[in-house]
Amino acid sequence: MSIPEDIKAMGATQPGDTVELLTYKVKPMGKNDVDIKVLYNGVCASDLHMIRNSWKLSRYPLIPGHEVIGSIIAVGTDVKGLKIGDTVGLGCIAKACGDCEWCDKDLDNVCPKIAFTYFGDVTDETGSHPHHGGFSSYLRQDYRSLIPVPESYPATHAGPLMCAGATVGAPLLEFSKNTWDATGKKIGVVGLGGLGHVAVQFAAKMGAEVTVFSRSDDKKPYALSLGATKYVNTANKEEMDAAASSIDFLINAVSGGSVDVPEQLSLLRPYGTLHFVGIIDEPLVFPSMLLTFRHLSISSNPVGSTSQLKEIVAFAAKHNIKPEIEIFKHSEANKAIQKIIDGTIRFRAVLENDLI
Repeated sequence: MSIPEDIKAMGATQPGDTVELLTYKVKPMGKNDVDIKVLYNGVCASDLHMIRNSWKLSRYPLIPGHEVIGSIIAVGTDVKGLKIGDTVGLGCIAKACGDCEWCDKDLDNVCPKIAFTYFGDVTDETGSHPHHGGFSSYLRQDYRSLIPVPESYPATHAGPLMCAGATVGAPLLEFSKNTWDATGKKIGVVGLGGLGHVAVQFAAKMGAEVTVFSRSDDKKPYALSLGATKYVNTANKEEMDAAASSIDFLINAVSGGSVDVPEQLSLLRPYGTLHFVGIIDEPLVFPSMLLTFRHLSISSNPVGSTSQLKEIVAFAAKHNIKPEIEIFKHSEANKAIQKIIDGTIRFRAVLENDLI
């Protein structure tokens, strides 16, 4: 079986808030390529930013989608370790150079020549071609960026692991010095949305004492059901004061808006870290002395590397970590996008391919 020359997809031809049915030409088959029938694709807030060209990185026609789950239907001559019928995932990284110091360290997420899934060009023996995302019916993709999805893990839920899971799982893996063991550590998560609810599950399964920080008491029962051991209403001064100097690693999983950095730094124990996984709209403002006397750090990360993402998916499958999802058809992508705009999605939208 081979994929059609003209691929049906949901995409945008100009900046806006909607997508429409489009077609694009598939690149020639390379020796390291596999053909994938898309099964599901998660919808990330980053997709909306790219459709709108909020970050001035978009090019049109734009086919979004970097939380792709699909089934392999054909393989190139040099493909190793994957076969027809395997279920695989594709995240933000379509291709890395494979030769730089970062690729040599299995950190292709910071490769200077990285090609992102739907705003990069991939180059191989067939030439240079624009890559497109998972709002498509099929994909042709270099196998070296693909993530095997265990048979035990539901394909419906695997898509969000490719971005949300990679974004929160990678810093937690690094915080545990690549052991997945955070026993005795105190991890905090600010925001219990699309990123935060996944971060809580990972941290809890790593054995940490997990505290969720949220703006009201509304999500407390849900946070505890995910494995949190404590919950702090950030609007309650007494609760915030009691939480001061209690956290080793604080993940800010909120996107947009602004952050009261001094308030969040006050939650850290000596040698603690405030780590951003969401993209904040406003500049971070704080006096450097707040870091100095307790040896604090502020950090952030892109999505995890391909190597890290393989570990993240395996860990999620082993410990039954699942993002909470709502499923739509590919043809209903605009309905999913609108729920993200409205803030009513709980907590990740997933598209099921009906374009074939």
